[in-house]
Amino acid sequence: MIAAYGGKCVCCGETIRQFLTIDHKNGGGTKHREEMFGGATTGLYRWLKKHNYPPEYQVLCFNCNCAKGFHGECPHETARRKQREAQAESGG
Repeated sequence: MIAAYGGKCVCCGETIRQFLTIDHKNGGGTKHREEMFGGATTGLYRWLKKHNYPPEYQVLCFNCNCAKGFHGECPHETARRKQREAQAESGG
């Protein structure tokens, strides 16, 4: 499952398998799991495999996933966005 989605956190690059989770890119993962599988993560994993690992999902480490879920954006992404904005303002 993790390998099918690249084997590492797309936000910070973490590769230790025990830290990695599957994330719904556009949010709504908890609601989707509850509606379709009664909240069971194993049901989601079977569904992803059966549907040939749809691109709406990605691998995040637990820290990046929780930050995204609780705050809407991971601090890594916040820092990258601020850096892009500063570069744009400086013309570079």
